[in-house]
Order: sequence, then C-alpha cells, then structure tokens
Amino acid sequence: MTQDIDRIIARHLGGNATPEEQRLLQEWLAESEQHRTLFAALVTDVKPDTERAWQTFARHMRQSAATAPAPRAPARQIAMPLLRYAAAVALLTGIALLTWTTLHNGAGNGGGSSANGGGGGDNGGDNARQIWLVAESHNEARAHMLSDSSGVFLNRGSKLSCLGDYGSGKRELLLEGEAFFDVAAAGAGQLVVRAGQTLIRDVGTTFNVQAYPQDSSITVFVQSGEVNFHTEQSSGITLKAGETGTFCKRAQTFQRKPTDANATAYMTKTFVFKNQPLSEVVNVIGKVYGVSLLLSDSAIATQAITVTFNGENIGEIVEVISETMSLQAAQSGNTYRMSPQTLTNEQENAER
Repeated sequence: MTQDIDRIIARHLGGNATPEEQRLLQEWLAESEQHRTLFAALVTDVKPDTERAWQTFARHMRQSAATAPAPRAPARQIAMPLLRYAAAVALLTGIALLTWTTLHNGAGNGGGSSANGGGGGDNGGDNARQIWLVAESHNEARAHMLSDSSGVFLNRGSKLSCLGDYGSGKRELLLEGEAFFDVAAAGAGQLVVRAGQTLIRDVGTTFNVQAYPQDSSITVFVQSGEVNFHTEQSSGITLKAGETGTFCKRAQTFQRKPTDANATAYMTKTFVFKNQPLSEVVNVIGKVYGVSLLLSDSAIATQAITVTFNGENIGEIVEVISETMSLQAAQSGNTYRMSPQTLTNEQENAER
C-alpha cells in the first residue's frame, strides 16, 4: 500500500476517494506517529485546497465579497512523495494537529460500553480506547475538514478528537467545548458526537453542540435534518430542524428550550437582538470576539436594545451600540468600557 499512498491522499484531498481508499488511508495513519505527522504536514502544505473544500461547509458563514476563493489545484499536483514534508515535522510540534493517545479504561465512555454494543473479539481491544486529536482551538475559532469531508467549525477553547478507526464503518467524535457540524452523508455511516455524558447521533445534517466542561448543561441546536440527543442510560429526545435541546448534568434530564437566534454567531458573526437588555447583548458579543465589554452602571445594563450585526468588526459594533444608546466608549487593549455620555460646556449651554 505504501507505493499507492500518495495517490490515495491526493484523491482524499480532492474529495474523490472511495470508501475502500478512505479505509486504507485510516489504516496507514494508524500504523505510526510518523505517518500521522507527515499527513498533517501534507494537509498544511496544501492549505489552499483545504480552504476550497471548506467553502462547501462555509455556506453557513458570512463570506466577504471582496475575497476571491483560492483556485483548486488538480489532484495530480498534490500527489507528491511524502518525504518532501519531513522538514515540516518540527513546525508541527507545537500545533499538535494529529496526536495519538490512549484513554484510561472506561474514561469518557462510561465504562466498557460502546455505541455498537457487544465487545468481544477484534471489535473491542485497545484500538477502541485510542483517540486521535483532530483539531483544537485556543484564542481563535477555526474551521476544520474531517477525512469524510464533513465540516467542523470549533469555537474558541474547544477540542475535537475521534476514535482511531474513524471512517472504517463508523464515525465517532469526542467534543470538549463548542462546535458546529456539517455532516457529509456519502454512505460513510452514522456519525456520533460524544459530548460529556451525552451522545448526538445524526446522518447528513447540520447542528451545533455546546459542551464546555465547566457549564452545568449541554446544549444542542439543529439547523437542518434531525438528531437523537441521548445518553447511554436514557433515550433522550429527538431534535428536528430549528429545535434546541439541553441536558442538565446534575439532574440528568433532557428538555427542549427556545432556540437562541445567536446560537451560531461565533461562526457566522451575525447577531440578532430584539428588545434585549444591553447586559445580555454585550455578554454575547464579548464572548464571540474574545473581548470584555463593560458597562459603567446597572442603569444602562438593563436598558433594552434592538439591533442586528452582520460581520462588523468589534470596533464598529461598539460604535453602533454607543450611538444607539447615547453612550461613550473607552478602549484599553481588549477591554471596552461604555458609560453615559457627558455633556461638554458648549452642549450644556446649548440645552439651556
């Protein structure tokens, strides 16, 4: 298989790999850390192609009309000897894009149970307890393409992993944090996202999962299609397009809730606020942009505002809010402090 791996990777990156080729690629990646590191270097080197493929998923994102997509290179230009990328290994050390680890017995999966049931023979074993760190975001939200062409958009402070046999008859992911998924059906089997104690099962749909370890609940919003939101012990609830469900970690219960219009704002940079307290507005926007928006007193915090933003930068957003609410804003680094406007002597005299 070694002599064909260049061709298989080229077809994978071009979106033309057959299920058998996807299986062979996963087997090759599972053979050694060197293979996974070299593959990461290859994907990094052909970033324009990956970005182009990502545009299918990015139809949910606001695109700048002034930014033209990078041209897609023919697959034959990608099929180069992998040794060419050995020099990139050192650069990937800090990135840790592809890391192979072993989970402790029972960790994250509630003991020895699995999504497929049973556990004897070759279906159990150590491989079922190995995970592959696919992508991680720190201070910036980021997009990632999975090997089956499914798209994922990670919010800041999130981590996505998958089982070592991802794509070989099943697709199982582990999420810590928040991510939006655009799942490619393509006969690759059902996709399962494990988030804390919960599982989200789906085939060919788009949905958002918010599952930060420090939060008291896990929230799933379905943009299109349908998912089953459950645990190993509970059948949970089925969510359809436009619906949102939550799982309370303490009570171990599921319930439906009104859908937040800004559930995917961290990805789209589109906000819709209708007669909402300013304190809620600045809290949502601050989390998305990674800044602190401070209000000087409780009087302005409770004032309601109706406003929509569509991709503006944080400076423009603060300016619009300040003008709308008759506030003045002062910036210091990543902190914006908003307070009531103070009248100058000329303005006071004019009002008299």
